[in-house]
Amino acid sequence: MSTTWAEVVLVVSVLAPVAAVALAVGLALPDHQRRIPVAGCALTVSGAGLLLVTGQHPNVARLAPDDLALAAIVGVALLAISRRTDDHTPLVAVMVTVASLGVSAGAPAQPSTVGPLLAIAGVIVLLAVSRGVRVLGVAAVAACSVVAAIGVQHGGTGGATAVVLSMCVLAVAASVPRRAIAVLVPVALVLALRVAPTIASQSSARVTAVVLGVVAVVAAAASATGERWSLPARCAALAPWALIAAIAPVPGTAGAARALAAAAVLALLLGGPLASLVALPGAAVLVYAVADGDGWVRIVLAALVALTLAGLLRPDVSPTGRRLRPIDAVGGALGLWLVVRPSAWTWVHISDVSSYEEGTAVAVAVGLVVGVVLAGQGAALDRNSVPPWLVAEDGGASGSGATRLPAALGIATGILVALLLRSARL
Repeated sequence: MSTTWAEVVLVVSVLAPVAAVALAVGLALPDHQRRIPVAGCALTVSGAGLLLVTGQHPNVARLAPDDLALAAIVGVALLAISRRTDDHTPLVAVMVTVASLGVSAGAPAQPSTVGPLLAIAGVIVLLAVSRGVRVLGVAAVAACSVVAAIGVQHGGTGGATAVVLSMCVLAVAASVPRRAIAVLVPVALVLALRVAPTIASQSSARVTAVVLGVVAVVAAAASATGERWSLPARCAALAPWALIAAIAPVPGTAGAARALAAAAVLALLLGGPLASLVALPGAAVLVYAVADGDGWVRIVLAALVALTLAGLLRPDVSPTGRRLRPIDAVGGALGLWLVVRPSAWTWVHISDVSSYEEGTAVAVAVGLVVGVVLAGQGAALDRNSVPPWLVAEDGGASGSGATRLPAALGIATGILVALLLRSARL
């Protein structure tokens, strides 16, 4: 359904960040007043969220975002807003517009797989030119984008497998809270979810699912190997499971794919030790499908699920958050909504979770009763002890030094991806 007002909202939502940057540059705002680009990203969140909630699917020129694309736009803008404002804020706002254009490309009922890939290449170029990412980071995401471009051009089951695996690695590598590269995560998930049906339920899907599960375990294990990846790894481990569900190695897992993808983005937005709990609805559907399946893949996936949970839910955590910001409150509210009432998120197309929602309602009611009783007994909850478990401290800037290698590598990647896709159609 495309109406005039929805088309106007889409155009405003997509162009608001870059228009805000142009306004900020025109007014020559000092660094501590980078609020206009942030306001542009906030307008993107509001506009895309409105279209998603009202079920609108506007079609403007070559832009025809479906529900998944609109959700990705909201996720990209939220991740951009969650960063601390600094010299890179205007550039991150431009990345939001580039990512929004990429995921929105296509025709009605025919979303593009080339658009998201071009958006990824464009964001890589912007990251490299800004020198906000080290050489190793640029090389990793560049390699993933090139492999995905080859897969898109090749097509078929092999090409789809290459796209899913490369986007999985990219999503994991980009899961660094509060940094600009994190905006690539929703775009990578959109591209992977669009091509996943090509290999769904095929024999190759089982092997691919095992590989993805191993990536999830490695990401979860990274939280135990170093302070740098302690919290990001917990969030990154959810993305591979969203793709495992999408390729359906066992019947019934596809209903959990979008819910797990949404959980991965929300967990990345918050970053705290308890942020991964937003995956409960999708995990419930996935675990039930695996338990009800048959064959060797069921046993292997069950073991990988257990290992991933062991990494995500380790008790020896050192929360680093200090306070809840407005954007954290938005992410927390969305996460709570997803956990308590996943069926209200119609765009995730989650399987029947009526039993889960009944159990969640009972758990919430019991929690409220216990809270009232404790409050009546004079117990008080230290407000300063809650935020560290929900949000992560802002990550510091990741400079690349004076070398020009990241910029050259990023620009070369953008050119190579464009050349690989020159025969593909948006």
